[in-house]
Amino acid sequence: MSVDQATRPSRVRHYVIATHDRHFVCDQIYEFLGLPATPARPGPGVTEQYGFYSVMMRVGTTMLEVVQPVRDDHLLSRWFQERGGDGGFMVVMQTYDGEALKARAAAEGLVLTRDQDFMGQHMIQFDYRHFATHFEFYRYTPEDNWWGNPLTGPYSDARVASDVVGCQVAVDDPDAIAAQAARVFLGQQQGRRVNFIDRHIDFVPARGQWRGLTALDLKAKQENRVGDWARIANIQFNLV
Repeated sequence: MSVDQATRPSRVRHYVIATHDRHFVCDQIYEFLGLPATPARPGPGVTEQYGFYSVMMRVGTTMLEVVQPVRDDHLLSRWFQERGGDGGFMVVMQTYDGEALKARAAAEGLVLTRDQDFMGQHMIQFDYRHFATHFEFYRYTPEDNWWGNPLTGPYSDARVASDVVGCQVAVDDPDAIAAQAARVFLGQQQGRRVNFIDRHIDFVPARGQWRGLTALDLKAKQENRVGDWARIANIQFNLV
């Protein structure tokens, strides 16, 4: 039976954390998760031509990316000024039909800030001012190995967590945003939680505090670690 790509639920694949000091933040993540450091490649990184340094790491089948601007006039630097410091910059998701996603966005009157080919992949990005964080979608080719090459890259397994199973995004109207995200991104809504197959996004009230990606939920490998947490780059890492 053929799969209707237009109605396949989107999947959360990748989270991006923006910081002024990638080495410090990466070391904190490695220590908390018991995660061996990703081997550094020789020479300039692929993303430096776009104005930022990037460190990729894998937890289960989920990619974590820590980014730092190369120069002060980069959009990340402007985002730091607006936000007031380091934080969760982006939720990267997989769509199986970019045109259908764009049609749903247009029906909702949503603004796209990117709709382009990026390094051989179709990229669609939503205006972060609406969803409080950057939601970026790719129609990956091939679809079973997304950014960072999680299936074949030079990564080690974390001792503490088996995967990233969800996140929290702080918004001004969590009920409305959760409902809209479910409609446009093709998730299953349960109150303020939207499930995307094997991962969830909880839309929580900002209550005058920072909006955007504020927490990651990681599946603990040991039951006695459930409930432990660490605050890194203004993001709460929760073991659940």
